[in-house]
This record gives sequence, structure tokens and C-alpha cells, in this order.
Amino acid sequence: MNFRPEPTLSRRGLLSAAGATVVTGCAGGAKPDGTLMVGDQRGGSRVVLSGSGEIEGMPYKLKWAEFPNAAPLLEALSAGAIDTGGGGDSAFIFAIGSHAPIKAIGAQKATGFGPVILVRRDSPIRTLGDLAGKRVATPRGSISHNHVLAVLEAYGQPYDVVRFAFLSPSDGRAALQGGSVDAWAIWDPYAAFAEKQGARILPGKQDLVPGYSFIFGRDGAITEKRPLLADYRRRLFKGWIWANRDHQKYVELMHEATGTPVEILQITTARTTRLPAPIDAAVIAEQQRTADRYLRAGVIAHPIDVRKGFDTSFV
Repeated sequence: MNFRPEPTLSRRGLLSAAGATVVTGCAGGAKPDGTLMVGDQRGGSRVVLSGSGEIEGMPYKLKWAEFPNAAPLLEALSAGAIDTGGGGDSAFIFAIGSHAPIKAIGAQKATGFGPVILVRRDSPIRTLGDLAGKRVATPRGSISHNHVLAVLEAYGQPYDVVRFAFLSPSDGRAALQGGSVDAWAIWDPYAAFAEKQGARILPGKQDLVPGYSFIFGRDGAITEKRPLLADYRRRLFKGWIWANRDHQKYVELMHEATGTPVEILQITTARTTRLPAPIDAAVIAEQQRTADRYLRAGVIAHPIDVRKGFDTSFV
């Protein structure tokens, strides 16, 4: 089995990649200004648009730039290198806190299997309540980082009762296998792959953090390219619905795009549902709880009012 890890680039390299990896999507007689610069992650929006057929017949052009994760994508948005893109909610909170000229204009909610904490098969750790004094690997500021903090809250333990090793997903997997950390907090498909290699998911209090991803738009694009963003958002929503309905075709396309084994993708799609969700008061309140938790834990230095990061006018 091969699971293709995410590449890493320097800050300057990431912004350069935004221009260097741009490729033209489809067009249908677009006007000169009818171009949407779209940031994507491998196996992301482009897959569901292509698989669902929503990429066909667009009255404007798409130009794609691929990023390894949400953080550099949001950085490129803030710098004006792209117009829109998608990513997880935790990374977005940091962008809001830095006053980035970005808004969330659409949401996707994941239900079912969320982030988990894994240990090696022979580990003496049996439940989520046994993490005190342990070293836990996770990407800093990710949904899994948030999950570990929420678990500690749920068990009445202080945040510093664990020692964090802030590592990329691929480095976290290696650290768990090599024994340099006691546990690994991560999400699918990494969790499914680790299970196949013998890791155990710790049982206990779960579903403690929201499972949202967002469609982002830079402020300038929301003003200048609103009809394009609205149409792209509508098509992406339909793509998500298609992916949830036609699991087999979606798995095939994801395998082609990412190299992730089919059996891993079948596991992940079967245990998680991802569908469009409205950006409403409940969603914003969930994000505020995450921002407040990060503040209490010292992950961020100042309070963040997350309402500044949402545009609820796209319906």
C-alpha cells in the first residue's frame, strides 16, 4: 500500500507555486474578465466538479493552483494570488485572527467519523481518558489539535497535561510508528491507513469538535467577481451531493487524483458524510467556541471575533 504524503514548501515557494502550477480549466466563451482563480488541494474541488459534470459548460474560465493544505491556500488568498478555495475551519480561524481579507462564503459539514487519536497496537494507553503525561503528535492548529484540547476539557484535565509534538500528517505517522510519540491525533484517510497497519483508535468521548470545511473568497473577488463565485459555489455544492451519492465513482476518481489505495477510500467514504451546509448562527457559534478554546490553550494570543470572517449573503 502506498499513501502519498502531502508535500511541504517554504512560504515563498508556496506563493510561487500559486502561479507556477496554475492550469486552465474549462471555458464557454468567457469574457476577458470572466476568469476565476481557484486554489485546491489534491483530491479536492476539482475532483467533485469533474466527476459530477459540473465543470462542463461554465460561462467563465477556471484556473487552478494546487496547495498541500489549507494554510498556504489561505495565505495565497490573502495575498491576492487566487480568488477562491476551500479548506478546514481550524486554519481559517488563524486567518481571521490575522485580519486577512478573506470571507467564508459556503460550508460543508462532515458527519459520522471525525478526528481521532490513535496509539500503537501494543500501547498501554486504553482510552482517551489515559492521555495525561503522554506525548501526542498532531498538526498545529488543525482540527485534530482542536480535538485533543476538547478531549482534555471533556475529561476535566488541563491542556498542559499532554506534551504536543506538532508534526505534519506524514511525520506524525512516522513518529507513532517509531515510538517517539505515544499517540497521534489525526483524521481520515490517515487514520484509516494507520488502522490497516495495526494502530488502535482510542475509545471514549468523541464528536467533540465541529466537522466543517469552508469555501473561501477574497474580499476583492467577492466585490468584483460575485456572479462567478456564486455560480462556482452552486456547482461545488452539487458536486458534494454527487460525491455522497455515487461513492464508487468518487472513490475511483480520488484514487486517480491522490494515489490513495481504493480500500482506504472505501472505508473513509463509508464512515463519513460530507454535504453542503448553510452558514448560519449555529455554524458561526461553533467556530467561536474553537477560537475561544485556542485562546484558553495559548494557541492564539488575542481574542478573535469569528463573525468578521463570514459572508452570509451567498444563498
